[in-house]
Amino acid sequence: MQVVGSFGHGDSTRLQSARLLVEGGHARVLGTDGTALTGAVPLNSLQIPSRVGSTPRTLRFPDGECFTTEDNDALDRLLAPARTSSGLVHALESRWRMVALALVVTVATVAAAIHWGIPAAARHVAFALPVTIMEQSEDAALRVLDDGGLLRPSGLTHDEHVRLQAAFRPLLDAHDDTQPLRVTFRDASHSIGANALALPAGTIVFTDQIVALARNDEELLAILAHEIGHVVHRHAVRSTIQASTLSLAAVLILGDVSSVAATAASIPILLTELGYSRDFEREADAFAVAALHRAGIAPTRLAEILHRLAPGEHSDYLATHPPTPERSEAIRDAAARLR
Repeated sequence: MQVVGSFGHGDSTRLQSARLLVEGGHARVLGTDGTALTGAVPLNSLQIPSRVGSTPRTLRFPDGECFTTEDNDALDRLLAPARTSSGLVHALESRWRMVALALVVTVATVAAAIHWGIPAAARHVAFALPVTIMEQSEDAALRVLDDGGLLRPSGLTHDEHVRLQAAFRPLLDAHDDTQPLRVTFRDASHSIGANALALPAGTIVFTDQIVALARNDEELLAILAHEIGHVVHRHAVRSTIQASTLSLAAVLILGDVSSVAATAASIPILLTELGYSRDFEREADAFAVAALHRAGIAPTRLAEILHRLAPGEHSDYLATHPPTPERSEAIRDAAARLR
């Protein structure tokens, strides 16, 4: 068996017509007149590139000689007894249906991992984290917020602080988890405006602006119940884990190792700036409705203040707590079922 092509020594541009012969697991090259141009060498000592369409292939011998041929079909037949594949790239290229199916399966697998796998893993990890880890993350997040100027000391009077803490205390004390809760206030008139943030270790930040927006204490208690729901279900930690996992996955795929440090450094910011998913919002809303009902407060108070936090008026809260058209209706429906 033989293949017609051209033969050259090393990097020399001088080529001559030649034939490649394979016998007994060894290859050798002969000139057109039958002159031996190489000795017989084992096939496994040759550098044989994979086939890519009709592109010519160059076989490299141990001593630097090269044999090039455009007859890929003949070369594949010649090498078939000694090789298990005629080239993965060509096999895929020549079987486009298989490639398309592989692409669909890959995309579906990635989508499933993002939609179900990563959130499930994030939930497991979040509830397995020691309280000390969450406290460290919370301290780092507050330092970023305060030292970075995103939040400033509260402008509320001392009496207002005392009154609100007293109003919040029954709802905070009703929280039967081992994780303690506390409320603190900050001014955010220059940044996030009317907002509330639930941090990992149980600190809930109310801005002066959301206090001013509320028409009564019950609306603030409704926001508090919602934020307690985020703490109980560890939404901040889960969101951070999910975002970090996606970033690290992108690093593995794209090879941008520098992003690892950037991702690690940004975790405190992620804890405060990540928007919650609709599932997280529904979960926190459901928690709030039940907690408010137990406290003797109309759960519809939550729907009322969320309505005034609509886009175009006070959209900063909704930037980190994205609404859906169904949220207010779902809250009212849940409240009606509890009557």
